Amino acid sequence: MAVRKRKKILRYTIISGCLVAVITSGVWFATYRHYNAKLIDERAAYEEQLKDKDEVLQRYMDQSQTAYVLVTSKLAGEAITAEDVTVEKLPKFSSPDNLISESKAIVGKYLKIDAMPGTAVTTEMVRDKARLDASERKEETEYIKLPLRLTKKDVVDIRIVFPNGEDYIVVGKKSLEDVDLANQYTFFNDNEEEAQLLQAALVDAYINNAELYMKQYVEPELQPEPVVNYVPNLDVLGVIKDDPFIIDQAKWSLAEKLRKELEKRLKAIQDENKIRVGAQAPSGSGVIQRKAEQGAAAEAAKVDDSQSVNGIIDKTNQAPVDSSADRTSTGVTNNEAATDDSLLKGE
Repeated sequence: MAVRKRKKILRYTIISGCLVAVITSGVWFATYRHYNAKLIDERAAYEEQLKDKDEVLQRYMDQSQTAYVLVTSKLAGEAITAEDVTVEKLPKFSSPDNLISESKAIVGKYLKIDAMPGTAVTTEMVRDKARLDASERKEETEYIKLPLRLTKKDVVDIRIVFPNGEDYIVVGKKSLEDVDLANQYTFFNDNEEEAQLLQAALVDAYINNAELYMKQYVEPELQPEPVVNYVPNLDVLGVIKDDPFIIDQAKWSLAEKLRKELEKRLKAIQDENKIRVGAQAPSGSGVIQRKAEQGAAAEAAKVDDSQSVNGIIDKTNQAPVDSSADRTSTGVTNNEAATDDSLLKGE
């Protein structure tokens, strides 16, 4: 009996242990599945958020621009070499619009400010010269004849031509900051000496019928700066010699003699023969004739609107253009111009 009872107790114990193990395993498995499913959902939501952010970031990164970034520390006034910078792509949304993107715009230039490694260099941070001239100022002109194709990034010489054809350089190799062709304005920087020469040239334009004009450079990087050979009037020469901002006085030692000789040659020109060279084409010249012919052709091309229907011109009732009449009218114009010239000469 005792043995049978012990066996029975052992059996119940084993069954109870198995039931407890099964129940515990079931609860643990259910809990695991529940939390695992929750983790999977959270991970999927997180990955979806990352995907959305990656798409937004990629859109910004696709809109990138080339930039030159310093790899060494540089002080203001130091020259930038090719070893001082590296090329990187920076996103537009977090970068300034005036980043330098070409090597020729940074290599050989000078920093205006101190800069640390990792600094993206902009156009406002560099200049062509190591130091500013103490007398450098912003210049604005409206009395200089400008080329028709002039742009604000051109490099030019400012020249003056006198009525006898003598042509001089007033200011050489000047980089323009801005241009307003419609109003004939130009903007650039100049120093004290250049400002004095420009004012003297303007006086010559008023008094001696001289013409100031600009000439563009073809390849300014390859063409050296010319020697300024314009000599201002004696009063301006006196101001230049006493100006403390103008250090190089040696080149003006013979200027007074040169100016006196120029004024002698200008006085030798009779008043009726003084013309502003370049202000307009000479009377009766090939340019005038070509403009007259082009004007006549333009007038002949104009047709009365009453002779067109829906934009289609009826040429059946039009008289042919008589080219001989154009030649005759051109000849009359030239004869009138010749008559005017003879009147000026007193003939």
